Amino acid sequence: MDHEVNPEEIIEFFEETDILERKRKDGYFVGYGILKSGRILTVVYRKSAMDELFIITAYDLEDKELIHYIKEVLT
Repeated sequence: MDHEVNPEEIIEFFEETDILERKRKDGYFVGYGILKSGRILTVVYRKSAMDELFIITAYDLEDKELIHYIKEVLT
């Protein structure tokens, strides 16, 4: 994984976390979520026709205004 996000955190992100998701113009998805550790991640991924996910990148969200919004929406 990129940006020091480990595979276990990606699994937690998709299986145990509420995600705020949006589809980009290029067809990829961006998901925002808060892990149990409190880490707020941004994950960019693609979905296949067979509901498989292909992770493009994952990193800590650093935009303070967006962090505030994500916390209000997801908690």
